[in-house]
Amino acid sequence: MGLTVDDIKKRIDAVMARYRHASVTSAGGLTLSMTPGKLYEAWVLSVILENLRTRERYEVILVGSDKMRLRSSGGPIDRSFAHFELRQWGQSVLEVWTDIEFLTLSHHLRRGELPPQRGDCHELDIVILPAGFKSGYPPHHVIRMAVECKNTAFQKHMMRAALGVRRELSYLREPRPTSFSIWPRRDVAADPASVFAVYSTDPTVAEYDKAGQVFGVDFIHEPM
Repeated sequence: MGLTVDDIKKRIDAVMARYRHASVTSAGGLTLSMTPGKLYEAWVLSVILENLRTRERYEVILVGSDKMRLRSSGGPIDRSFAHFELRQWGQSVLEVWTDIEFLTLSHHLRRGELPPQRGDCHELDIVILPAGFKSGYPPHHVIRMAVECKNTAFQKHMMRAALGVRRELSYLREPRPTSFSIWPRRDVAADPASVFAVYSTDPTVAEYDKAGQVFGVDFIHEPM
């Protein structure tokens, strides 16, 4: 028997409870109604944060709220929304945001104007950036990890779309070090060396992984 929506929310809440400030005493959690897609985004976020905590040894801190609320649509960095700090030795090193649009490589190459045009930004479900990026659309070269979440049947056009996002994040190059020592990967065939992962509840997604590896895209089956 599969997990109910309430079961899924409780598991996500149990993970997120580890990351709230010690001074926070309210229950927090996923109290708002969520679409299946947003619920899966929260599930993948909890998986990523746990791996960063246990395998990369980051201290993970929820900042800006006692609740994890996901944005309903993509946009620039806005510090009125909650996000997560990744700390090492007491210093904030990286930040984790949801539903962020980044400025593309093609925008950079033509020295595009601001505000960007429709084709100059692409939304990412989860993004990891260096700590301290103040506001606005992060450019492609500051992104350390980009994630797409698909709670649906995985089809080939989704792979093609992912390859397009990869191209707008970086050039194809010989493998070079990422910002991570162990997880999610130590190196990637990309410059800048951003990690890009596509998670799906559909096992079919794994059939695209070997092809994706050539271009630095991880296609990952993550059931919920």
